[in-house]
Amino acid sequence: MNIKKHIYLTLNKLRGFRYPEIYRDLIKEEKSIVASHVTKELLTKLLRHSQKSVPYYTNLMNEIGCDELLEQNPEVYLSKLPILTKDIIRKNFEELKSLDLEKRKWYFNASGGSTGEPIRLIQDREYFDRSQAVKLLYSYLVGREVGEPEVKLWGSERDILEATTNWRAIFSGFLSNTAYMNAYQMNPQRMAAYIRLINQKSPKLILAYAIAIYELAKFAESEQLEITPPNAIMTSAENLHPWMREQIERMFQCKVFNRYGSREVGDIACERPGYEGFWIAPWGNYVEIVDDYNNPLPAGVEGNILITSLTNFAMPLIRYKIGDRGVLSANHSSGQIFQKISGKDTDMLKTKDGTLTESGYFEELMYFKDWVKNYQVIQKSYSEIVVKIVPLTSNYPLEELDEFVEKTKILMGEDCIVNFEFVDDIKTTASGKYRFVISEVS
Repeated sequence: MNIKKHIYLTLNKLRGFRYPEIYRDLIKEEKSIVASHVTKELLTKLLRHSQKSVPYYTNLMNEIGCDELLEQNPEVYLSKLPILTKDIIRKNFEELKSLDLEKRKWYFNASGGSTGEPIRLIQDREYFDRSQAVKLLYSYLVGREVGEPEVKLWGSERDILEATTNWRAIFSGFLSNTAYMNAYQMNPQRMAAYIRLINQKSPKLILAYAIAIYELAKFAESEQLEITPPNAIMTSAENLHPWMREQIERMFQCKVFNRYGSREVGDIACERPGYEGFWIAPWGNYVEIVDDYNNPLPAGVEGNILITSLTNFAMPLIRYKIGDRGVLSANHSSGQIFQKISGKDTDMLKTKDGTLTESGYFEELMYFKDWVKNYQVIQKSYSEIVVKIVPLTSNYPLEELDEFVEKTKILMGEDCIVNFEFVDDIKTTASGKYRFVISEVS
């Protein structure tokens, strides 16, 4: 019997969270669900709420009319609404708030900034609970139940800047049976310790930043270290290229499943056994693909990804242009499926002693920087970092720049020089991709 699962879910239910019961419901529904029916109901509910309670959408939807179409075919009605961009969110922040916000347990969040464009958002407890349930479901579908051993190779700025983790995090990790490995500081000694931890814990699942677990696999091969195979590895945060997948699967002797999501809308899609492509959980988000002129594209054609979050009623994100590109498969009885996702490519930064730093560290440093429109971090050498910033205002908060320098030095060394360049634009690569962290150190 999985005692830790029972205690973990029961305790969080007693704390007022709904995701334990939602998670149990999703497991049951996933086996019998008619996905299009679920999505239609959730989309209709979201659009009704937005029309009634979100000023930005009230104005737009009153001009559109077509209330009967909204009820009968919300997917078609959705296409009549304009695309939501980060600039529109910044300019219409107050109008995008729900009028019933005071009744919701809401909080501020920030986009991950992994497309180089950080923004501030509002989310609520309902969004959190449903997103957490979907996250647990994705892990369940690849072979790890709550309470079974798991190892996370993830990033935590707090773990770098503080010597210890608070007791609540330790207790939560104990109940969920999860061990953490810091992806923001990976030197040879740490990576050897990570492999020893994996062998000791024998996890059902390793959840990891794609580039970090790839570097760990390369290290294990170069040092000829044996690894106790987990049931599965789930990667996230960056593109998982074929050569990365091959290296990881060869060294860890298990299947790798990639996951796609963002801080703005939660976990969107995940590879799972028996499926080709990325399955989009129909309770979380609805996806559209459009061309560069915002015209809808058919299945099988690559274009810009638009996300409509079906769970955030505090600040609805409807037809949100997330900054990635992808291809949808033809309709599937189990829901929408991505054939392909072209997400972000980033580099790991390197210090003189061989420590590798995952790009997400700098992503965290840009959270809640409302004055930044775009940014790019470039490592010129072991001792020089250039930060290009497209500002939204000429009044730069110097204390935030000083904080960025201070936290960069903690990671890269006290002799590291950080130079800021304020520019009008940051170019994409020849393929149209945007790289927000680049290392020029070979």
